[in-house]
Amino acid sequence: MKALDVAKYIIAKFDNVGDIVTNKKLNKILYYVKAWGLVFFEDGVIDEPFEAWIHGPVCVSVYQEYKPFGYNPIRQEYAKCGSSSQFINNFKQGRNEIELNKIEMIDVVFNKYAPLTSLQLELLTHSEKPWIEAREGLSPIDTGKVIIKESTMKEFYSSKR
Repeated sequence: MKALDVAKYIIAKFDNVGDIVTNKKLNKILYYVKAWGLVFFEDGVIDEPFEAWIHGPVCVSVYQEYKPFGYNPIRQEYAKCGSSSQFINNFKQGRNEIELNKIEMIDVVFNKYAPLTSLQLELLTHSEKPWIEAREGLSPIDTGKVIIKESTMKEFYSSKR
């Protein structure tokens, strides 16, 4: 799945529970969708890489899409479908069993990580091998456009099952 499609689904889930999400927090949750997707599905869930930026993992396409919101909550329009609930239902419609299993995993990741603040998520990713390895040799203020290795993500999170 494209990261932006999953991002829109996650934003709708935040809207549906009456919560907000920033670009920073969204990227961290997407990172965990990517990581756990690599553990549970041979071809993963998100087909785009994540870079090890200063504040944690970032999918560049998602960051750029929501960059205009800055540190403010992301707002998503539901004019075509009417509501976040309907958006979520539409996202699931017409999917095969494997895709539905992937969406179910996205929901599990959402339920586990959404209650954490963006700072808690940042600190969590900073304590884990995939981000640490990708940041190796960089100073704390280097942008760090180094791609986090999928093999390291899969190995690390598989050990956490």
